Amino acid sequence: MPVWAQVSTDIKVLSDKPSVLKDGTPAREVEVEGIGKSGHKWNGVLLATKKGMAWVSILLTDSEGKIGEGVRKIAYSLAFLPGREEPVIVPPDIRAFLDMYGTDMVSHDVGAIMGHFSDRFFQSGLNKAFLERFFRSDPTSPIQRNVISFEPTVTVFEPRGDRAYIDGFVMERAKGGASPLKAPMVFQQIIKEHGEWRWFGSQK
Repeated sequence: MPVWAQVSTDIKVLSDKPSVLKDGTPAREVEVEGIGKSGHKWNGVLLATKKGMAWVSILLTDSEGKIGEGVRKIAYSLAFLPGREEPVIVPPDIRAFLDMYGTDMVSHDVGAIMGHFSDRFFQSGLNKAFLERFFRSDPTSPIQRNVISFEPTVTVFEPRGDRAYIDGFVMERAKGGASPLKAPMVFQQIIKEHGEWRWFGSQK
């Protein structure tokens, strides 16, 4: 709830119940609604489960009204694929882009960090301006948590002309942290603009 409160108001939990994945794994399903900072109403379904010592969750949202069975089927269709955590080799220019992104993240220079994002960046309803505010002031951002190491690892790479789908994880450590934190890469897609790779987001 504190995370949602950063981007929405009037948050209401419509249902909260135990559930089961297709393979019998216990899970939890929560349906929620809220008003985004831009004034639009959204509805979402959160599905969470546990794999080993890690909690795994997905939040699917819709601005058209109450979440239907079609959206729930998407959440319940997800599965763990063997071998998908193995690192893959990416072209040198993309590796350089990721390495510099990590370097700038550790520098805590928000201006330099935002230079790695396209002006057309859009991710799940959030634009570049919102992301900059997140880095500068959100207590959960790498900057506010004082991250001192940030190492992206690619596990999925699909080139698509001037764009590429990219997925994986980041190993990061905050100052004073006892151990590194493994987090999703999150932004999913990059685009080449003026000869430079930049994050593009989840848009088509």
